[in-house]
Amino acid sequence: MEPEICRGMILLNISLRMLHIKKQPWYGRPLIRSFQNLLRNTAAGKLFYKMVATSESVRNILCQCYNDTSQVTEELVEKILQPGLETGAADVFLEFICYSGGPLPEELLPQVKCPVLIAWGDKDPWEPIELGRAYGNFDSVEDFIVLPNVGHCPQDEAPHLVNPLVESFVTRHATPPASVSAASLYSSN
Repeated sequence: MEPEICRGMILLNISLRMLHIKKQPWYGRPLIRSFQNLLRNTAAGKLFYKMVATSESVRNILCQCYNDTSQVTEELVEKILQPGLETGAADVFLEFICYSGGPLPEELLPQVKCPVLIAWGDKDPWEPIELGRAYGNFDSVEDFIVLPNVGHCPQDEAPHLVNPLVESFVTRHATPPASVSAASLYSSN
């Protein structure tokens, strides 16, 4: 909305929001809402979270989303699990998995006024690249890059592929547009 404060965006395997209420058939919507309310507002949600917030569950989930499962180390499992054991983490998790409203990426991308680079792991089991490719057709999307043999977390699974993309994109867009003076960049500080 304010291109003067954002020179570009890089999106990695964005959520297609397949559980979004708008993407569900009308007859399934009441069931989805009921299930979400059950998770959010009863002890069932906290019980479910306790089952998921374990080293074994985190390892299994990561092995689903990483194409190269050798990247799923004990250190990674612990780094992901530890914040999930903090007070309030269950509530955040339940809100995240129950969030089925709000804007969709396909509603937001047409509003973006800066260049966008999208990179997508072609082995993402949760956000299929076949569906993600459509995002490359938006006017603001400068490029859609396929990351071969990479799953859902390319920044971690394949930094050797992602980091050069980030560096190149930032270098290309680091200079402010001619219409934006240096003085105007600092006047808002």
